Amino acid sequence: MKNYNIDEELKHIKELSAYEIKDISDIEEISAKAVVLEHKKTKARVFTLLSDDDNKVFTIGFRTPSKDSTGVAHILEHSVLCGSKKFPAKDPFVELVKGSLNTFLNAITYPDKTVYPVASCNDKDFDNLMEVYLDAVFYPNVYNEEKIFRQEGWHYEVVDEKGNPDENGDIILNGVVYNEMKGAFSSADSVLERSITKVLFEGHSYGEESGGDPDFIPTLTYENFLDMHSKYYHPSNSYIYLYGDMDMAKKLDWIDREYLDKFEYREVDSKIEEVKELESVKEANFEYPITEAQGEENATYLSWNTLVGGELDPVVSMGFHILEYVLIDAPGAYLTDALIDAGIGEDVFGGYANGISMPYFTVTSKNTNLDRKPEFLAVIEGTLRKLADEGIDKETIKAAINVFEFKAREADYGSYPKGLMYGLSSFDSWLYDADPTIHLRFENIFKTLREEIDNNYFENLIKNYLLDNKNTAIVTMTPKKGLTTKKDADLKAKLKAFKDTLSKEEIKKIYDDTLALKKYQSEPSSEEDLLKIPLLSRDDISREVKMPEYEEKSVKASGKDIPVIHSKVFTSGINYMKFIFNIDFANEEELKYLALLKEILGYIDTKKQSYAALSTNVNLNSGGVGYVIEAFAIDANPIDFTFAFSVNAKILYGKESWLYSNVAEVLTMSKLEDKKRVKDIIAEVKAGKDRLVSSGHMSALTRAGSYISKELLFNDLTKGIAYLNFLENIDIEKDFDRVYENLSRLSKTVFSADNLLIHTICDEKGYKNAFNGIESLTDSLFKEGTKPEKAVLKTEIKNEGFVTPSMVNYVARFGNFVNHGFKYTGVLRVLKVLLSYDYLWNNIRVKGGAYGCSAIFGRSGNSGFVSYRDPNVLNTNKVYEGIVDYVKNFTANDREMTKSVIGAISELDTPMTPSREGLKGLSSYYSKVRHEDLVKEREEVLNTSEEDIRALVPLIEAVLSDKLICAIGNEDLIEKDKELFKEVKHLYKD
Repeated sequence: MKNYNIDEELKHIKELSAYEIKDISDIEEISAKAVVLEHKKTKARVFTLLSDDDNKVFTIGFRTPSKDSTGVAHILEHSVLCGSKKFPAKDPFVELVKGSLNTFLNAITYPDKTVYPVASCNDKDFDNLMEVYLDAVFYPNVYNEEKIFRQEGWHYEVVDEKGNPDENGDIILNGVVYNEMKGAFSSADSVLERSITKVLFEGHSYGEESGGDPDFIPTLTYENFLDMHSKYYHPSNSYIYLYGDMDMAKKLDWIDREYLDKFEYREVDSKIEEVKELESVKEANFEYPITEAQGEENATYLSWNTLVGGELDPVVSMGFHILEYVLIDAPGAYLTDALIDAGIGEDVFGGYANGISMPYFTVTSKNTNLDRKPEFLAVIEGTLRKLADEGIDKETIKAAINVFEFKAREADYGSYPKGLMYGLSSFDSWLYDADPTIHLRFENIFKTLREEIDNNYFENLIKNYLLDNKNTAIVTMTPKKGLTTKKDADLKAKLKAFKDTLSKEEIKKIYDDTLALKKYQSEPSSEEDLLKIPLLSRDDISREVKMPEYEEKSVKASGKDIPVIHSKVFTSGINYMKFIFNIDFANEEELKYLALLKEILGYIDTKKQSYAALSTNVNLNSGGVGYVIEAFAIDANPIDFTFAFSVNAKILYGKESWLYSNVAEVLTMSKLEDKKRVKDIIAEVKAGKDRLVSSGHMSALTRAGSYISKELLFNDLTKGIAYLNFLENIDIEKDFDRVYENLSRLSKTVFSADNLLIHTICDEKGYKNAFNGIESLTDSLFKEGTKPEKAVLKTEIKNEGFVTPSMVNYVARFGNFVNHGFKYTGVLRVLKVLLSYDYLWNNIRVKGGAYGCSAIFGRSGNSGFVSYRDPNVLNTNKVYEGIVDYVKNFTANDREMTKSVIGAISELDTPMTPSREGLKGLSSYYSKVRHEDLVKEREEVLNTSEEDIRALVPLIEAVLSDKLICAIGNEDLIEKDKELFKEVKHLYKD
């Protein structure tokens, strides 16, 4: 909305008779006016932020404390979006994903609240999203249709070995949330987090699992599920948040007339009870599963956790975030270094866990042994006491404050709208009856913290909250081989015993219920119900295409013309710089070493300073400097890529000279010969291997793609399964000379001025002096300057099944249509929406019980289908095989086609932060994609018809004909379907 007049909007809000204004204030830090209101009739709480940001946000939330671990709040969060009074279609949420221009659309269950946020830059679309969500939370179809609860929560099925309904088969458990949480409970780090809260908050709702424990989810009854909704989903227990450049008074008036005014005030007992102090330090041990191939030595978690509070004091809260950085997260962090140096664990993580009424501070050593517990506790106690008594380095604290202040001012949350993040932040105080703005007013917070450095503020936080605190839980978690297999066997035996107690009639009822649910899931919503969901028209969508702007320039330095790509973007005084070094020469082994080099730089001493001092220096002078390995598509050639080792930095205008010196020091003076530090870094990276399973869908897709795609082989070698295997095979005591030789040689080959391209994102003012002092970099870079020939990466079809301790699976199929002579078309964007939110959604999630699924199609021809937290393997692959028939028989009326077209455009038109806009320009420079190419793609999307979709049958047949598959997951399930794979192997090795 152009020329948004905040004062005029405020005047209209004051005229609303249905609301009482509680407070009006300016929040200069985020350029917004805050208005806190209360709905007079129902006492619904309302918080609005008037801003000229066109990315509008609406959120409605409810306090939903958990009495048990059945996951009722989580199941309800899923279920209310499965149809409502005004919008009775079976899945309005999916219809909105397919057919809106949303910039965010989701629902989130927390330990004490459930929130439903939406965002859009289109005012009409925003109104549609808001209406569907309000109707969903207040008038859901769950009261009329029990099958929603059974589908989203849990249900029994009687099935044969292939998973087909069979009255004489075995009883199994299924359900979307049930399988989602089986996946969550398959991650050792997640199991630890749940174990910590169970001990710290015993007897409190925070001690229960709001998402649902798979062991307890099947105890939830339909009646208790409905009771949860009727008790908590009432305007008198609601929190309504609006942000952006909208007609705020009009929106509030509509919310009152259409929803709030239809309810009477009701006393809702949802207050979060006070957390009781512990009588003494508590200790508990838990087990987590590992496979038979993994060792139990050096695989224990030791965790120290203490209640600290501070949620309603923004200075204390931010103080603890900064303390977390100083103690645990920063390179050279005090506690992390002390524990690693003592040989207690290979990775240390933890910090300030907030977002609840009683935050806690946690320190965990991963990959150690149980007998190190006394020493673990002694190191924490000794380190903290020494810091409290002797003081924390003042420069280190200043640097840490800079880290958080830079982030707050930059307000770059990637793909998440900043208005969404402001709203979620407001809940951190608002939910507990405090001012929703306190965490948004960061100017005073940082000013206070800086002023208090010399008054030992942070040392006093340690003394007053962390030391001698009896509200502490010592949690250990030890590995147990075969635990997942045992749990699966125990469940199977339990279900068999349960079936043995049933009469034939009762078994018949489960069988009939299974068929009835599958019938319900297979029947599409009626045309009449679908028409009730509001939809934009194609005329509401702009046909304009904004081409990322960039200029090819150069800068004279050290007698050379260094090429520069300038993305001219307004960045509020921040220069986003990228130093790009080509690594096309690197073969498979060298790429893995370069990936390791990326982990080391910035985290190892240089010839000038320790890595802790280096980190402090970086944080005092910049918004961060990082090192990445990346691939760029080149020259409009869909299957050709260039690979780069890049240094990314963000600095304020005028700080470039410092940056050049810093980058030169790190690239050319890092002590790569420091064997102990290299060993510690490798161990820390290996300790994070769980991420391959927590993001198992991407790991499986990358691995499957690596069988034929050079780009995805590169990704696998530098951050995927191949990279993990490389690290696991390094024995640093035997191999260090070889490791050092490779790191040193590659540094000298890569980091030369002849091999440098600079990308800068800034406006003309920033560019004017951006290269002052650049010769401190170019003069220092290595002089080898030889450019070896481009390496040829060799792909190999493997089709692997990777066994993990997981209770669920991630199943990926892959192929490439360009290799079969097909060309990319914008129609594929529409097909992606149709597959991800219609065919795959209905067959893999709704019927199959998986938590997620998606399709991808790229300009390079790379195409894939993947499932997430999936109870199936073979049946999911059969669904993929069925895509051909789906496309071949595809029919849709104009409205349905429009819906999927809008969904595709939504992805194309995702709002971009300045840094993302600039990076898109860099990608265009490499790919040589022209404005006319983007116009053509957009027109193809906007004009897509059902005939265009059916015309893709040969392309889909070609993709599937590559027959590339990779699965990561449950040992028994992958073994059962092992005929799909050339090889079944353990993902993790001892």
